[in-house]
Amino acid sequence: MRVSALPLVLLLPLLGAPAPTAGQAIAGPLPESVAEAAYELLNADDSFRLEGGRIPAGTRVEGSVAVLGGSLELGGAIAGTLLVVNGDLELLAGAEVGGPALVIGGAVLGEDRATLEGGLDVYSTPLRYRIENGRVEPVQGAGVGDGLLDSDLGFGQARLSIRSTSAYNRVEGLPVRFGGIVRTAGRNPLTLEASGIWRSVSGLTLGSDHLGHDFGLAQAIGGRGTAEIAVRAYDEYVAIEERGLSDVEASLATFLLREDLRDYYRRRGWSVSARLQPARTPVELTVQYRREDHQTAPVEGPWTLGDAEAPWRPLPLAGEGQSRSLEGELRWDSRDDPSFPADGWLVSLGLRAQVGGVLSLPPADHGLTAGEADRGSGRYRLPRFSAGTLDIRRYARVGPGSRLKLRAFVGGAIEPVALAPQVQFALGGEGTLPAHPRFSVDCGARTRSAYALTGAEEGGRRTLVPVFPSYGCDRIVLFQTEFQGGLPLAGNPLPDNWQDSELGPLFNIRPVWAVFLNAGRGWALEQLSQAGDRSDSPTRADIGVGLFLGPVGAYWSYPLNRSDGGPNFFLRLQQRF
Repeated sequence: MRVSALPLVLLLPLLGAPAPTAGQAIAGPLPESVAEAAYELLNADDSFRLEGGRIPAGTRVEGSVAVLGGSLELGGAIAGTLLVVNGDLELLAGAEVGGPALVIGGAVLGEDRATLEGGLDVYSTPLRYRIENGRVEPVQGAGVGDGLLDSDLGFGQARLSIRSTSAYNRVEGLPVRFGGIVRTAGRNPLTLEASGIWRSVSGLTLGSDHLGHDFGLAQAIGGRGTAEIAVRAYDEYVAIEERGLSDVEASLATFLLREDLRDYYRRRGWSVSARLQPARTPVELTVQYRREDHQTAPVEGPWTLGDAEAPWRPLPLAGEGQSRSLEGELRWDSRDDPSFPADGWLVSLGLRAQVGGVLSLPPADHGLTAGEADRGSGRYRLPRFSAGTLDIRRYARVGPGSRLKLRAFVGGAIEPVALAPQVQFALGGEGTLPAHPRFSVDCGARTRSAYALTGAEEGGRRTLVPVFPSYGCDRIVLFQTEFQGGLPLAGNPLPDNWQDSELGPLFNIRPVWAVFLNAGRGWALEQLSQAGDRSDSPTRADIGVGLFLGPVGAYWSYPLNRSDGGPNFFLRLQQRF
């Protein structure tokens, strides 16, 4: 493939575009001349056009690359011009671009790791376009880069934001965040985000228990992506564990099947954090201090398509009160593609320790019924928690179309004392041990439910609700391995003139088959007076096969021990790990 005869570094001055400093993010409306240069490169016959993805280390493209509507991870070399439209550019150590690089409507990460011989220009305003007969054309009747929710402040960009940032669940329904984001230009932008959180189960009721907030201020340091310090203030419900499932998968299970796959607790407070990602390395270090009030979450029961009479699974008690904690995470991520890795390592070490405050379990009684008054008045004070996690994943190419994936995960208490329920761990279900029931490794937390006074009403009164006395185990170990191979079939069911649309890549079908093995177990360190009977969970293991068609995977798994599960057929919308 030939290098473009009219590289952007020469084209922009000829068209009268402003000449920004290399690497300087330009806010405000996108100059028409820059947009025209982008359209020309996108439609050039000698440009290699992508919808996002990766160019791994060791790969060299002898020409110009134009990425449309997606993000690019570049670890290899591009001999010509690089253009990324409405997506982010992540530059890995050793990446090279022989010509000019231009990013429109996105951000750049890792600029200092790469060699950019033609310089780098970044415009924060996205490019508005349509695809007609395979060509990228401007949207008629609208100024280039006009955004309905964007405003140019001169020193930066402001945007209104309405989005959901977590799964549809039985506590909030759909949590919708609404507010504004202000981001300054430059290599070290300052970002201010202020959001209210409306929970759909509240309807039009706007009481304090049905509204949350999240305010954050972050300052980048040392160039794009190198370091950041941030402060946050928030009132939110959070999942105790994501359980190996994406937000979309958890939302669909809740809405369609009336099965919420996660458990939650409420936290209110503030945090201060610092993040460091040294240039030209795959290392990232995050340190965080939190001062929070924790509370057991109530089951609100949002609307679902499933059986409306079926009861929701109770939530576990959470250690309630104030917690002051220190958290840290050290990551080494050398994967060639975070979404569909074929080679590399991911190693994550996390630590979480309570350094102040007091958490206690509300009174709970296995003999109470929902109509009875509370029999207990005391609360069980929990010891301060300290927990760690170690997640090691290895991805290795075995052949041109096959790969081997290995994962070992260990999590649990550092000291030999029981953890607060919101810090405990559990296994079982499609995200971890798919042939065994959900929460099958929970150290007896769900052997039987109890009733406890939780939540808060006007006048300080509390409500008697069914709960599980704890969440899971104090220590767990999980091992997963999977071998994948490609099938000699590929295609896109969309008509030819639709395949170049922004949704076209979602329908690219590249069948991949898989065989896998999982095993895990858990330990309970001591009894909690309010937590009922807790005991170690024995080892559970399963095997299975799967087939991925584009973004959808179909799996079948079978237990190797304990007949409490049985064969399980399930669908996934992402890779298992």
